[in-house]
Amino acid sequence: MKCHVGGLRPLLLLPFASLLAVVLTTELHAQTCDLSDAPQAVKVDAASSTRFVPSGNTAEVYVQRKHSDTLVVRVFETNEPQVAAPKQVPERLVLSIQPAPEKNGNTSFTPGNSSVVRFVMPTANDSLWQERTFVIRLCDSSTNAQNTDPKSVVAIVGIRISPPVWSRLISLCVLALFYVAFALAVSHVRARPQPLATKYPAAFENRRIYSFWEHLNPVLLMADSFNRGSIQKLQVLLFTFLVAGMVFTIVLTLGYLTDLSPTVAGLLGISAVGAAVAQTTTGNRDRLSFDNWAWLVKKGVLPINTAEKTGPQLSDLVMTNRAFDIYKLQTLIFSVVVAVALLVGGEENLGNFTVPSTLLGILGLSQIAYVSGALAAPPSVADLDAAVTNLRSLETKLQTALALNIDTDADGKLPNPLPSAPVPPPALGAPNAKRLYKTEADQVLIMIESTYGEEVRRELLNPEIA
Repeated sequence: MKCHVGGLRPLLLLPFASLLAVVLTTELHAQTCDLSDAPQAVKVDAASSTRFVPSGNTAEVYVQRKHSDTLVVRVFETNEPQVAAPKQVPERLVLSIQPAPEKNGNTSFTPGNSSVVRFVMPTANDSLWQERTFVIRLCDSSTNAQNTDPKSVVAIVGIRISPPVWSRLISLCVLALFYVAFALAVSHVRARPQPLATKYPAAFENRRIYSFWEHLNPVLLMADSFNRGSIQKLQVLLFTFLVAGMVFTIVLTLGYLTDLSPTVAGLLGISAVGAAVAQTTTGNRDRLSFDNWAWLVKKGVLPINTAEKTGPQLSDLVMTNRAFDIYKLQTLIFSVVVAVALLVGGEENLGNFTVPSTLLGILGLSQIAYVSGALAAPPSVADLDAAVTNLRSLETKLQTALALNIDTDADGKLPNPLPSAPVPPPALGAPNAKRLYKTEADQVLIMIESTYGEEVRRELLNPEIA
């Protein structure tokens, strides 16, 4: 049998010719799926998946035409509210056409009756949320007789183009206005005259009034009740403003509120709870009971205003009572790292932003370690509070002993029962009661100076006796 090459050549070229015919037919069909017959096509509804679409980004539009593999889609931009006669209009680049998703926020468009068309929006940097109109043409070349969907449909949709740069600038300006308003309010309250200044002039004679411009310093604005910088409050401020600014930017860019990932919510919760617990713990640890505090203030040992005289400083973010605090430094470093990761991830990733569980655990452990360290750090005000309570009790016993001309025993106990009237002379002078009070007062003096770091005159702790 002889093989003729000339006879095989047409057979070999036949598949390529068929494929070329299909490609040319599809291309020809795509070219004819234009606006020439658009007025006669079936009109269907369409809607953008977002209220705004960023300039130059991808638009996602739902069209009420069931998806099929033979659909051809073209998108044109027009200034007409209706499908008008054919004319030269710019065409947008179509990226894909797929079935509408199950959950899309619009119950009118379902996978059974709609498709989602993605195309590139025009660039309009000089436009502030200007609405642009687009004509979407869908043509089906299928010859399936059982297909009841219309072969050619047309939809008109209006979409507002948002400027991403302006959205971020507006968000920054709004956050700056909020921050300035907060600083103005806080500075106004702190600058008010102190009602007790006339009664206790010595306690407030060195009180510094900070200006509004100084309150723009976040360390000063976030000062705690002891007038010291607080890393926990600064962490809350950082994450709150950062997340709020990114969410507001999404609202201006896409027109809807985005969901926050559990990680972002956890960051806000950890910082807020940590600040609250740290402030409560520090307050309980650094404050005497009210009765003991009032007794020391009355004697002039402590000022009525116990705020830090030096004021909030940057060093307060990494130091506690003049000692370097590694837990504060750890909180500061990892807070900055996470904040940078949030900014790099962008606003569109807030819903799925994640931080490794180990890193999130470090942030939580930093808060726990700081609170634990504050509770365990010497010297403890609780010990001082107990010593002052004992000193007040000894003062009362000394006053009683002198008034009744009696004395306590070596352990500080008064006679039981007490005499109803002063014991006749000779006067004893209550030497035991005086000795015990002096010993306890000397001890309290050392504890006060060690706790508050300030020198106290010993005569201020002398007992009040007639």
